[in-house]
Amino acid sequence: MNAFLAELGRQLVTRWTAALLLPGALFAAAVVLAEVLGQRHAVDRWALAAWWDGLAAGPAGGPGAGLLLGAAAFLLGAAAAGLVAQSVGVLVSWTWSLAGAGPVVGALTARRRRRWERADAAVLAAERALLADAGDPALRDRTRRAVARRVAVCLVEPARPTWVGDRLHATDVRVHRGYGIDLASGWPRLWLLLPDEARGELAAAQERCGAAARLTGWGLLYAALGAFWWPALVVGLVALPTARYRARLAVAVYADLAEAAVDLYGRDLALQLGLPCPDRLTREIGEQITAIVRKDDVVPRDRRAPAPRRP
Repeated sequence: MNAFLAELGRQLVTRWTAALLLPGALFAAAVVLAEVLGQRHAVDRWALAAWWDGLAAGPAGGPGAGLLLGAAAFLLGAAAAGLVAQSVGVLVSWTWSLAGAGPVVGALTARRRRRWERADAAVLAAERALLADAGDPALRDRTRRAVARRVAVCLVEPARPTWVGDRLHATDVRVHRGYGIDLASGWPRLWLLLPDEARGELAAAQERCGAAARLTGWGLLYAALGAFWWPALVVGLVALPTARYRARLAVAVYADLAEAAVDLYGRDLALQLGLPCPDRLTREIGEQITAIVRKDDVVPRDRRAPAPRRP
């Protein structure tokens, strides 16, 4: 047990250092440069060299206590920046699944829905043309391109203001349409049945989603620092679209893995819940799984135990 705790502590320190402390140290260094150089001498290496020489010759370069306090302040600033970036990442992850009828959220969702409806109408028109002349290869290519454009918007009718949120929502919808399973309620039970390899793949994909959200936090911090030092704005403008691309990629992989877990191990979940499933998982069995995991009324009224009378 002691060896396990020591290894766990080492992994936590390593993960903290890689995920937050090192990027935080870079951001703290950027803050120092913004304070020293400012907008006017943003890339003036001579001004930086003069500041460094003055720092080495000043009181901070003499007594060890001053130097130690400066290093401690730098590390605390780096840790604080890492915590802020992580908090912003959590907020970004929360907005991925945001739903509602607010003015901003509703407008963004309606815009995505209109795009999807136009793409869906193009798919229907291409399919009708293909039915009229199934042997035309040009019509087949047109249909494939139309389907690809619709999928690029969303796999199902959009219900979230962002692509990432809709991709996660589409997994719930597709699993419910195919098997009748409420994935939100059934996922904890299914997770307990997954082998270690499947859990590892899902955990790695989830970690990549979190890393993309944290990168968004760093991008926003650098963009805000750009008001005082314009090179930081350049870093932020590069980090934000990179984070968007990485978030889309990571969420798509995670959603595909979650759906694949239901495809491969949904029958095992039915058997563990005591449901007969001699062949493949069907929608009827999936609806029974949903009723059990959601604790719905699965027992007929005439077989229920009578409620105890109050004294």
